[in-house]
This record gives sequence, structure tokens and C-alpha cells, in this order.
Amino acid sequence: MSKRLSPVPQLLWRARLRLAGQSLLVMGTVLYGAGFCMGQLLLQSQEAAVKRELETLAGTLHDSLKPALPHDARPSASLASVLPGLCLAGEPCRPPADLIQRHAISASDSDRFQLRVLDQSGTLIARSPGALQQDPRPGQLGWSLSGDRSTGRWGAYTIHLHHAHGPGEPNWGYLQISRNLADLDAEAARLWWFGHAVFLLAMLAMAVASWWLAGLAIAPLLEAYRRQEQFSSDVAHELRAPLANLLAVVEAEHGAMAQTNQLVTASLNRVLAQGQRLQRLIADLLLLASLEQPAYLETQEYCRLAECLEDLIEDFSETAHARGVTLQLQVPDPDRMVRGQKRELVRLLSNLLSNAIQHSPAGGVVLVELDQQGSNLRVAVSDQGPGIAACEQERIFERFYRSDASRSRQSGGTGLGLAIARAIAGRHRGWLSVQSTPGAGSTFLLQMPALT
Repeated sequence: MSKRLSPVPQLLWRARLRLAGQSLLVMGTVLYGAGFCMGQLLLQSQEAAVKRELETLAGTLHDSLKPALPHDARPSASLASVLPGLCLAGEPCRPPADLIQRHAISASDSDRFQLRVLDQSGTLIARSPGALQQDPRPGQLGWSLSGDRSTGRWGAYTIHLHHAHGPGEPNWGYLQISRNLADLDAEAARLWWFGHAVFLLAMLAMAVASWWLAGLAIAPLLEAYRRQEQFSSDVAHELRAPLANLLAVVEAEHGAMAQTNQLVTASLNRVLAQGQRLQRLIADLLLLASLEQPAYLETQEYCRLAECLEDLIEDFSETAHARGVTLQLQVPDPDRMVRGQKRELVRLLSNLLSNAIQHSPAGGVVLVELDQQGSNLRVAVSDQGPGIAACEQERIFERFYRSDASRSRQSGGTGLGLAIARAIAGRHRGWLSVQSTPGAGSTFLLQMPALT
């Protein structure tokens, strides 16, 4: 069975959805921020370990090379003998073939490290196999980065080289050792994908938890609404029977006293009028309570709105004539139909027509139009009344709200007519709205899905 929630539970469900969405957004933001910071800290710690490795290796090489450095910082055979496998600038560079020799120059292993030796002006005088010959900017002592993730990044550590051929160990040149950061970048990529996968799984779990927690938070409101709804229905039912008995007694007394005591008759007339007004109010409350229950498709039928409007125009013709109001009906295509409960649809249209007649001045015209717009049937009920201020155009659909309280009470209204009309429209998958300009009348628009 298909059913449609009443407006208030729909609001509560939307409130639950908003609450769950907001809590998910907050928790997701906090989780993502914490994960991002942890990932950055992890990558920074790994980068710091690489820096310490290069700094330690550079210091060790410096202490090992300082006693054996030749007097002049230039390419020479004596410089090539300082570190086996060191390639002099301007000469072909051949990787060492001897395994023992290769282990001796692990610092110049091109798979992990690049070693450069430069003079004091920054000119390259020797390098390890595979090291680039571009200017490594020796003036930037300490840690530096070169390249990018697409072509390969290298981290470099540059220090001064000193030699022991003069007092005070003067500067001889520069020693720069670089390390390939491909493994660090690969670890960062793995961490990014793994972190986002975990984040998505966590978001799914938090979405379920947020929906559950929002349900717990909204449950008291839903229970309070159900209790209020049941209370209104119970009170209306309990008042209906004694009020009917009271009105029966008043009507009997009114008939008996009509010819004997005019003062008592007038009092009974007032009591009878107020009792009948209270009776209508209770009937409207009961109707609203029933409209807030689910509407099942099995109880709906095919309804021709044009036929309903023609019957209502005929029924209200005397009331309109007594108020000096002219009723006009325009139906270009009378065969269009909707699906719903005819009794409720007649009540909806009746409320709109009664409201338009009530607020139209003597000599005014109430125009009722039925046409089709796209897949919807549109009913427009226009009057020439005083209009409705923009700030009140949504409030008039609230229960017991009256834009002109004194006038509504004088006409016997209960303040529930438009609330009932919108509730009926909602049960039939339609929508009721108003367009109005103060001093220029109002038009109530009803749109409902049409049957093709």
C-alpha cells in the first residue's frame, strides 16, 4: 500500500535529515582535517629522516675526504683517487665494475644518491656516476629540493669542503649529496589513496550513525506531535456528543419560548449561534485530524474537477447573490480528471470559493478558472477583495490564523478553512498557494497531477 506522510511528520523527517546531514558534515570535516594533519606529519617525519641521513652522510664524507683533498680545487688525477669511481668534469664517466670498489663508494650509488664536488665559485669539478652536470646552486647551503613528482624529486644537502693544506682549515669548495625521493613520493601516494579510502568508509559509517542519532534526537518531537494529534482528536470526539445534546436542548427551548418571551428568545439565539459555531469548529478539527492520517490509493477515485466546480458554483450562487457578488467559471477542457477522494476535493474547492465570496466587496466578481499547465491541472480562484500583505501570505495557511480576526468571527469562520484546504491538497500530491497584492485582490492557485 502506498501512503503519503502528513505535513508535520514530513517536516520532522526533513528536520531529521538536516540534523543528520549537519552532524555528518561536522564529523566529516573534523575527521578529514585530522587525517590530513596526521598524513602531513607522517610525511614530514619521513622527510626529516631523509634530511638527517643526508646530513650525516655528508659530514662523514667531509671528514673522510678532508685529509686527502689535493691543494687546488680542480679536476685532477689526485682528486679522482680521493673517492673511487668519482668522475672528473669534462671526462667520460664509467661506473665501477668491481663489486668491492662499488661497495666502497656506496655514497655515489646512482640508484639512491648523487654526489657533486664543486670549487669555491660553484663550478663542477667532479661527480658520481649518473649525477647531473647542471648548476646545483652551491650558494644554498643545507637542505634543498629539485625536480617534481612527475619527473622525479631529489633532496640535496650541501656543505663546505675544507682541506688541511693551510692554517685554520680554509674552504676548499663544496660537497653536495642528493638522494632520490621516489620512494618517499610513492609512500605519499599510497598514503593519499589509503587515507581517502578509509575516509569514505568512515563517512558511510558516520552517515548511518548520524541518521540513528538524529532519530534519537527527533523521537521526542515526533512523539509529542503524535500525542498532540491524538489529544486534538480525542477532545473533539469528547466534545461533540455533549455539544450536540446541548444544542438539541437549546433548539427545543428556543421553539417553546419563541412566542412567549422575546428576551429569552434572543439569549437562546446567541447561545444557539455560538453552539453551532463551536460545532463547526469541532467538525473542522476532526477533519484535520483525519487528513493527517495516510491517504491510501485504494480509497481514491477518478474525479472530474470541472463537474465539482459547476456543482459548487450552483450551490454558492444564492450566497453570492445575497452579498452582491458575481460568480464566473471558465473551463476550457471540462474532461480533464484527477485521482483522489472526491469528498475531500469538494471540501477543498468549497473552502476556496467560500473564502473568495467572503472577502469580495458588493459588486465584485469571483473568477474560477480551470486549465492545464504541463502535467498538472490548475485551479485559480480570484477575488477582488482587499488583498493580503506579503508577510501574511504563508501564515494564512496556519491553523486559527486570521488576517482580519473581527471580520472572520462575524462571518462565523473557524480559522481552519485554508489549513484544511492545504492539507487536502498535500494528500493529493498537489500544492496550494496564494498570489496577492494589497488593494488588488487575491488569487488562490491549486495545482494537482492530471490523469493522461
